[in-house]
Amino acid sequence: MSKSVYGNSRFSRGYLEDSTQPHEDIYMNQDATEMQMTTSKKTTMSSEQNSSGCRCYRLAVVCLMMLVVLLLAAIAILWFKLTTEKDQIHTSYNSMTTKRDQLQTIYNNLTAEEELLKNNFTSVAKERDQLQRKTDELQKNIFQLKNNINTPGWRYFSFSIYYISTEKKSWSESRQNCKEKGADLVIINNREEQDIVEVWRRGEGAWIGANDRNNEGIWKWVDGTAVSDGFWSSGEPNSKGEEDCAVSGYRSEPVPNWVDISCDSQYIWICEKNINI
Repeated sequence: MSKSVYGNSRFSRGYLEDSTQPHEDIYMNQDATEMQMTTSKKTTMSSEQNSSGCRCYRLAVVCLMMLVVLLLAAIAILWFKLTTEKDQIHTSYNSMTTKRDQLQTIYNNLTAEEELLKNNFTSVAKERDQLQRKTDELQKNIFQLKNNINTPGWRYFSFSIYYISTEKKSWSESRQNCKEKGADLVIINNREEQDIVEVWRRGEGAWIGANDRNNEGIWKWVDGTAVSDGFWSSGEPNSKGEEDCAVSGYRSEPVPNWVDISCDSQYIWICEKNINI
């Protein structure tokens, strides 16, 4: 019986030992399984972590790219605005430059016109003063004309007044008489004046202002101008002897009827005063 127990005990021990082996295997299998599961979890977690890190990296790259795109867009917009403003400023500058040049041209023109107006004003002022002097002189001459016309012996013709003497004197005395009256011996400039002298001399020879007393053969009027044209009779002036003074109507013949004669001869005379109207 004891053998049986021992046998059983060995049996039991062997059984237990045998039974223990599977448990150990079970435990080992369980540990391996757990290790595999842990490794799998770690791998899964590592994979998940790697996947999460990759996604974060990609997200960061996308965000960075978006920031770069936005920055480039902002730079492009800013560049466009700056270019537009630069063009506007350049256009405005050109416009202002053009306006400045136009204003400068206008200023120069106004300055030139101002100078011209000043010159014109000065010229007009001078002309005004000259006109005033002429007006004063004209009024004076008109006053003298009125007085002279109302004086016996004076006549008016073509802006001059003439005095016809009623007595006879030498050429020098006749001229002196004219000067005392503010006049001089008549200077005949044209046929109309010669014809009126013919009427006034009343058929008598009359002294006129032509003479060659200073230079024989060179006839001049009393104002120093040359006797370029005249109404000399045929063969006159002949400069015979001391015939240095001219008489109109010596032979009572029609024009031409001037002759040269001695200045000491006695004739009536005609004075002339230009009234400068």
